[in-house]
Amino acid sequence: MYQHVCSNNILVKEEYVFRINSSTEAASYNVINKILKAVSNRLSVGGIFYDLKAASDCVNHGILVDKLEFYGISGIFLTLIQSYLRERYQKLLNYKINVYDSISSRWKKVTNRVPQGVILVPLIFRIYINDLPKITGKDAKVVLFADDTNIIVTNSHEAGLQTALNETLSDIISWFKASFLSFNFNKTYYLQFRTNNCIDTSLDINTLRTGDANLCFYITTVQDG
Repeated sequence: MYQHVCSNNILVKEEYVFRINSSTEAASYNVINKILKAVSNRLSVGGIFYDLKAASDCVNHGILVDKLEFYGISGIFLTLIQSYLRERYQKLLNYKINVYDSISSRWKKVTNRVPQGVILVPLIFRIYINDLPKITGKDAKVVLFADDTNIIVTNSHEAGLQTALNETLSDIISWFKASFLSFNFNKTYYLQFRTNNCIDTSLDINTLRTGDANLCFYITTVQDG
């Protein structure tokens, strides 16, 4: 499967895991380089840095199989993966309450996660989110490393940056909902990158409770001081 992914260049260039001659250093360099280039070109720059909540636990089996087929993984090998995912049950064994007593949970069918502990799991997850960079607009540049994602958004004007950021967030959140994934809100941050002689207006990231009771992000203008 790894050979198939590499020989057919399936992983997007924004992905820095499972790529030859790639590393966390290369991903960091790419992010910093995008920021510095934008600043030197006198663009307004903002960065959204987020982590996924229980990422591999939320992988939907039906969507995963469709994506594997789309990327040319079919036949006996696809059947093998389906067999690996199908009709799995899981329980927690011997959870200690104290020195003397322990309990076990009930068996529960696994329908939306990739079983842990095998080398195939990280690659499967990368394929699952491989189309994420393609849904962002032209003002947004994505850098992926495992379940950590950095999005650098640029625009020629501060007001345009705010609009571009909110459009990017809206696109990402819609994609997450369709893929049964969600933000880890405690590990999600927004930064605006500015030079010392910038005007004293900045942007701030906030949360908004939507009709389906899920929190979403939105960017607003904040006057310093």
